[in-house]
Amino acid sequence: MEKIAIIKIRSDIGKNKAIKEGLRVFGLRKLYSCVVVDNSPQNKGLLNIINAVVTYGEIDTKTLSKLLLKRGRVSNKKKIDAKEQDINSFSESFIKGEKKMKDIGVKNLFNLHPPIKGFERKGKKAPFSLKGAFGYRGDKINELLERMI
Repeated sequence: MEKIAIIKIRSDIGKNKAIKEGLRVFGLRKLYSCVVVDNSPQNKGLLNIINAVVTYGEIDTKTLSKLLLKRGRVSNKKKIDAKEQDINSFSESFIKGEKKMKDIGVKNLFNLHPPIKGFERKGKKAPFSLKGAFGYRGDKINELLERMI
């Protein structure tokens, strides 16, 4: 089963209750926080509700392993004590749906930096389809994550 990376890029201040509840379900409290979830119909329906404050797309194994190595935390401050080969093999089995983040004891929440060289041309106030930042971006999420890690 494919996995989707969701990044909160806009504030939920002034947004309606459904958007705030959707962000709470995914656990996205801070700006530039990221979570990796299954590509299920339930998650897709929730993403349609919070589409105006997040960007999301399909994550690949290379980006997931880099995200785990650089930003993966066991607790709030403790990094992962694992080798790169172990993380790469875990990433492949996680994307296939064979393993979960709890198997290696990692939280499924990653705090990221703002992207290097900023967002796209129109910034955070336009959807990705119109050269903005929020909404569905498909495989291009990997390029954004590379700049934010």
